[in-house]
Amino acid sequence: MSQKNVDKWKSIKAASLNTIMDSIAQGVVIVDTSLRVFYFNKFAEHLTGYKHTDVVNTMIDDAIPLRCDKDSNLGWPLQSVVDTGNEERRDCDFITIASGRKMPVVFHAAGIVGENGKQLGIMVIFRDVTEEKELMRLKSEFVSIVSHQLRTPASAVKWYLETLIDNRRGNKMNKWQSDKLHESYQSNERMIHLINDLLNVSRLDSGRYELNKTDFHLHQLMEEIISELTHFAHAHNVTIDNAIHKDIPEVSADRNKIREVILNLVTNAIKYTRKGHHQVEVGAKVEGSILHFFVRDGGIGIPKKDMEHIFKKFYRADNAIESQTEGSGLGLYIAREIVRLHGGDMWLESEENIGTTVHVTLPIKQA
Repeated sequence: MSQKNVDKWKSIKAASLNTIMDSIAQGVVIVDTSLRVFYFNKFAEHLTGYKHTDVVNTMIDDAIPLRCDKDSNLGWPLQSVVDTGNEERRDCDFITIASGRKMPVVFHAAGIVGENGKQLGIMVIFRDVTEEKELMRLKSEFVSIVSHQLRTPASAVKWYLETLIDNRRGNKMNKWQSDKLHESYQSNERMIHLINDLLNVSRLDSGRYELNKTDFHLHQLMEEIISELTHFAHAHNVTIDNAIHKDIPEVSADRNKIREVILNLVTNAIKYTRKGHHQVEVGAKVEGSILHFFVRDGGIGIPKKDMEHIFKKFYRADNAIESQTEGSGLGLYIAREIVRLHGGDMWLESEENIGTTVHVTLPIKQA
């Protein structure tokens, strides 16, 4: 191919690339390694109201202000892409568009590497999720209303069943009647638990989940939980070992909410055990300004294929369903969201038929 044809082919490719970029129904921004904008496609113009000429040669943080995560500062988290070459995917709060409206977005950023392997810049693809957020809000509102409506009759049923089981009127019941009342009571309790989980999910998703933080000792809280679960653990042939030292620093958190989290984790560790006697170990250690808490069991574990989904709403691993048919798949989702609201995090390590360790971090009481 002659040089003239080579140059012509390059021009065609360049023109085609621009056409392709402008045809993408998502915002595309390309920045150099100093995070200065040098490309802004037409759909990005449509979404934001900014023109290519408004943003080119401008730092992306100045051109399109973005806020990721509720407690963070303004700014696109792109420096890690420059430094490491890793991709960045985020569901952020919003970007501020030309009209002043705050538009919720999700974005994906990836490095652009030249033929010599040198990084030339970063491509950022973003989209407006306003409608998705509104649908989520409406769904959450619907779940909240329905759950509230269900909780009242479920509570009434619970009261009547308790009255009958306690036999406060002195009416004689045979064993079959007594057994059926207890079964009904347990079924109603499961329904109330599910309703409460749905209400918690609704509050978490809508940002209406309130925390009442205090300073407390995790060792003492763990002792209370072990006392509550003694009969449940014994029924499953499980021993709970509280390895949290009495002198460990206090944590600053909502005690009742953290109690729910730990109760859920320890209950799971007991419930999803294997045959034979097993031990559930609970421990904690200080790591700088945080307390690293863990629950370790020798249970059925989690298959590798399920690990990436285990914190999703309504998700349950196949072996968990086989082991325990009852369950909503909301417990771990709620637990992690509560921990994250406290500024901590939750993750797990697991191996099928070996066991699981769930890790939790919480802020330590500040002196």
